[in-house]
Amino acid sequence: MSWLGRPDVNGIEVGQRFISTERRKIVWEVVDVSHFGDEPIPHVRLARVGAPQDTKTVSAAVLTDRRYFKYVSPE
Repeated sequence: MSWLGRPDVNGIEVGQRFISTERRKIVWEVVDVSHFGDEPIPHVRLARVGAPQDTKTVSAAVLTDRRYFKYVSPE
């Protein structure tokens, strides 16, 4: 966890939750962290809390960018 209270890009772990900053707030849970080929930035697979069949994959950089997602404490 960074000193700002946000996960570091390297500190993203399965089970962490994030809420989208879009108009429709959705809580997403990290279900996988991986690298694709020679990509220097890891990517994460997210599942929608309450509807785990809804998934999306984003870069770790996007996940930690507060314009798109905000870290939420586990319940």
